[in-house]
Amino acid sequence: MSIILPAIAVIGGGNMASAIIKGLRALPTPPALVVSEPDADKRARFAADGVPAVADNRAACADARIVLLATKPQVAAQVLPELGQAWRADRVLVSILAGTPTRALEAGIGGAARPRGVRAMPNTPLAIGLGMVGLCRGAFADDGDLALAESLFAPCAKILRVADEKRMDAVTAVSGSGPAYFFRFAEALVAGAMELGFSRDEAVLLISTTGAGSWRYLQESGFEAAKLREQVTSPGGTTAAALKVINDSGFDQIWSRALKAADERGRELGKLA
Repeated sequence: MSIILPAIAVIGGGNMASAIIKGLRALPTPPALVVSEPDADKRARFAADGVPAVADNRAACADARIVLLATKPQVAAQVLPELGQAWRADRVLVSILAGTPTRALEAGIGGAARPRGVRAMPNTPLAIGLGMVGLCRGAFADDGDLALAESLFAPCAKILRVADEKRMDAVTAVSGSGPAYFFRFAEALVAGAMELGFSRDEAVLLISTTGAGSWRYLQESGFEAAKLREQVTSPGGTTAAALKVINDSGFDQIWSRALKAADERGRELGKLA
């Protein structure tokens, strides 16, 4: 069944917003879209791609049922009260602002308006249609609003609904920040391969192809990661030698501490919003 979305205003025309717009425009029935972006060069690029772009936030939202807030958090502090001056009761505010709870969105629009806020945490693979998005609704949003927000991201991501907003910081720690962990791991493997005598291009080819194939195998094989690791690891072999070094370094503990640090930082940022 084709997704039929109402008119959408996108506030902020950065990379994540552009990726979402790309997914929406690929739908069989694309929604009406307007982007509000202060940078004239970005507006020109959107216009060249057939997406109307303006510099006036309220003008962009005039006919919108969904408002996607994709600015920097510090910019949103000025944008939200402006939008609140002409807020419609049937409008859904979907925010991809990191570390910004729905209560801050509601306060920015104006509590008397009872804005229907939905908080989203996407990640960067959304740009190639392989994103992951955590979603939770605010005090005035209902399940229908959440479903509408879900349809916004469905063309380019898988969705996890989060009932308790306090868990959104953990979603950020695991999947929002998650691509950086994989990229950092790839950096280290490429550097190690180069120490073994490979050129950078050769190392990148070996690591990126092995990583992509291994991940797809994990997704499609039906086996858990531990089982697949065991299949590669012969007792006393080369893989076992490498894994001993990794395990002796406290690998599991490092990742546990890293995720907890990201989660704690997210909660700290939420208190500042």
